[in-house]
Amino acid sequence: MQLRYFQVTAKHEHLTRAAAELNISQPALSKMIAKLEENIGYELFDRIGRNIKLNKFGDSYLRTVENIFLMLQEGELELDQLAGKQSNILSISVTIPTILPELLGEFIELQPEARFRQRQVMPSQIKRQIETGEIDLCISTQPVFGNDIEWMPLIEEEIQLAVPLSHPLAKYNEIQLKELVNEPFIVMPKGYQFREMTELYCMKAGFYPKIAFEGEETGVTYQLVEHGLGIAFYPNSLSAKRIRHLNIAKLKIVEPSCTRTVGLVWNKKRIQSPMLEHFIQFTAQYLKKHYEQ
Repeated sequence: MQLRYFQVTAKHEHLTRAAAELNISQPALSKMIAKLEENIGYELFDRIGRNIKLNKFGDSYLRTVENIFLMLQEGELELDQLAGKQSNILSISVTIPTILPELLGEFIELQPEARFRQRQVMPSQIKRQIETGEIDLCISTQPVFGNDIEWMPLIEEEIQLAVPLSHPLAKYNEIQLKELVNEPFIVMPKGYQFREMTELYCMKAGFYPKIAFEGEETGVTYQLVEHGLGIAFYPNSLSAKRIRHLNIAKLKIVEPSCTRTVGLVWNKKRIQSPMLEHFIQFTAQYLKKHYEQ
């Protein structure tokens, strides 16, 4: 129990948020962490006012703790396989969540017993959560590398431009990005990989985009485009069903080339359940079928 409390506290580096996730009081969690530090003889966190930060001892200890939990998970999976049981629950993360409903719908038609847990993971967290077994598989729009990591690039996805039908560019089929230097853009907030990638496209074309609006909700982004509040980059993996009712035009960007690699990430050192192996194969075929250029 102490190790689990430490792991969650290390993840948040914030006692209140960690206590909320663990469903215990903050004072009880503080006492538990203090008792653990007393037992091992080292302080694992630096206390800065009301804030805590994992120090070098805590960072080293966290890696050990995560390996312990991973080994326990592996042991349970081995016992299930020895007993002839199969794990049908998969923990997945997706950096392009718009593809999930149709992907999972088709897979569950083939495997009705499959169960999924979707976890929201920032791109910077994917490697660690794959290594620790918190997620079994990630459909990622950026490569992830590590000693225990398997990265399978699958498709090159085209990124297009969405403009309102009232826009002068709407009558064209394609565009050079440099022509948009004075246009207002609707973008994801900073920290999102799609934002960083599309800013890089603009800089390759010789300008930094003028930001008219920042927002996380994809559907809202293209509604704003429809109402003439700006233009936006449009990934090909965005389901056409979600925006077909909107009065927007999609333009191919011919210069510079605007694409991104979509692939699968998993832990190659972990024992894979038959369900996970099947889902990896199915997802690879699905992406190539629906999104390969």
